[in-house]
Amino acid sequence: MRAFCCIVLLATVGAATALPERPIVGDYNSELRIAGGQHVDCPRLVKRLTELGVNTYMWLIWHNANDWEDLHAFLPMAAEAGIEVWVYLVPHSETALTNPQWPYSEPFRLDYIRWAREIALLSLQYPNLVGYVIDDFWYNFDVADRFSIEYTRQMVEAGRAVNPALKFYPLMYYRQIGLPFSEKLAPLIDGVVAAYPRDREEIEQALAYLDDIYVVPAAIEVSFPTATPSTAGDRGMLRRLVRVTDAATASISLNFADDYDGVTEGYHLLQVRIDDELVWSEDAGGHDASRVTIDLSAAVAGREQVTLSVGVYEQKGVAHYGLHARFSDFSISGLDAGPGEFLAAEAWRQDVEGSFVTSVTPEVRGAGAYSLPLIVMPAGQRSEYRNRWGVEPTAEMLAAKMRMILDLAAEGRIEGVVTYCLDKSDGSEDFEALSKVYLEFWAE
Repeated sequence: MRAFCCIVLLATVGAATALPERPIVGDYNSELRIAGGQHVDCPRLVKRLTELGVNTYMWLIWHNANDWEDLHAFLPMAAEAGIEVWVYLVPHSETALTNPQWPYSEPFRLDYIRWAREIALLSLQYPNLVGYVIDDFWYNFDVADRFSIEYTRQMVEAGRAVNPALKFYPLMYYRQIGLPFSEKLAPLIDGVVAAYPRDREEIEQALAYLDDIYVVPAAIEVSFPTATPSTAGDRGMLRRLVRVTDAATASISLNFADDYDGVTEGYHLLQVRIDDELVWSEDAGGHDASRVTIDLSAAVAGREQVTLSVGVYEQKGVAHYGLHARFSDFSISGLDAGPGEFLAAEAWRQDVEGSFVTSVTPEVRGAGAYSLPLIVMPAGQRSEYRNRWGVEPTAEMLAAKMRMILDLAAEGRIEGVVTYCLDKSDGSEDFEALSKVYLEFWAE
């Protein structure tokens, strides 16, 4: 989860991905169960999905040991209703390996190569089973005893060997779809399910990577590893000398972003300093992807030369709070950085305490070598809006976000949309609101 999605410039307009004539409009999780919870109420679930107006359902195998067995009963009912199905598995991090009270996806547990093979075999019997998704994949990817690159390749190939048409999409978050994704995971997969978009702009930024048309400007990058302790006063900074030419107009402008959108504050601080004097600070808590202009006139007054520092500072120590921050598109006024590029790597020196890693990275451009389809997964559960963005949601708010995403599908920009945990019980206000949006969409 701690990979980074930076601010992206689109190199061209429009996706090259071949998308279905009829976009995916689907639902996931919050399955309806028979009293006692041991089995899914398959007839009732199909009935509600049909009433909702969807053509796809992602079947989570996690809530009960009978989920795989129940899938066999659900598939022919779904096929009769014109509903395609994806199997949805949990990764290592969502099993008893992490929390003894959490179940495994049964019956094959952590044998994901076996899962791919068995899902493919089942898809031959039921052609409306079209693919599988693994939750929170990036957290567990490129890890030796989990989804190493080689293991992921073997898993995908195991499914394709049985049914070449079977698709594998990892569940990702938008901030994870960046350069490391493009370089390591994109060549292995068939597409992506990306959860909880903040707005259309966030989706468009992800599409630049999925279509391999991104332009990532040169930047200062600062990382702090997950599950690693820090101490107050630790820092990951890069610093360089600049000459003062006009103190009265001295300023610096820059883009900043980080990969943490949670509400926790008071730990990692994005900062700019002049001769170690703080001139700007932004808490990593909340959504950070913006541009700032910092007035440096007071900080450089009476000085001919100053040391400019950019990076992350620890206000309080952390235990499990990883971070990746990025600073780019610098512009200076009243200062002179000398000949060459402002972000020339040789001009910057490290100022690091603790486990921070800093670097100056050059501009990188996508080569247009691939184009991966995107299924957008907005929250259908109100608590996600409260927890992630601190807003009190309404049925109208859920419907408006769905309308925005469906517009992208209608434009051919995305493969479709699948809601997360929509309440499908009778009388659900949110269900009725989205059903109305879907009805209008299909009628257009």
